[in-house]
Amino acid sequence: MKKWPQLLSVFTLGLFLGLAIMALYQMQTLDRLYGIQSQLTTELLDKEIKLERLNENIKKQSLIIVKDLDILVNYNGNPLVKDEIKKNIQFYLSDLVGRDLDSIDGVMIHKILQQRIIGIEDKHFKLLVDYIIISQKISVSVSAKLLE
Repeated sequence: MKKWPQLLSVFTLGLFLGLAIMALYQMQTLDRLYGIQSQLTTELLDKEIKLERLNENIKKQSLIIVKDLDILVNYNGNPLVKDEIKKNIQFYLSDLVGRDLDSIDGVMIHKILQQRIIGIEDKHFKLLVDYIIISQKISVSVSAKLLE
């Protein structure tokens, strides 16, 4: 008769350990899915803003206009942090989409991003501009370094 409580306690302990391991595994999956959702939401908002500005510019005049931003972030840490850095850069440069190509100043873009310190998740990152290519698609590459 003494074996039943012991077997029940071992079974309960195994059940709780199994639930804990399953929860940890699902947490990784949820983090990955949250990152993908965040990235897709950012891209969708960016595309909607671009579409509005392009439609406004097409109605006004037929000039060569900036149609897209391509941002490359060189950071070897957490991909969610990398996405947040990219969102910050898109926030700073989103006004360039829909503008006349002749009115874009590359020095201004460089000054906006070079040596900029941004805060994400209680950490500070310093941005260094690698290159800027200005055409109908503005391409910007930055390196992000964690400040200690």
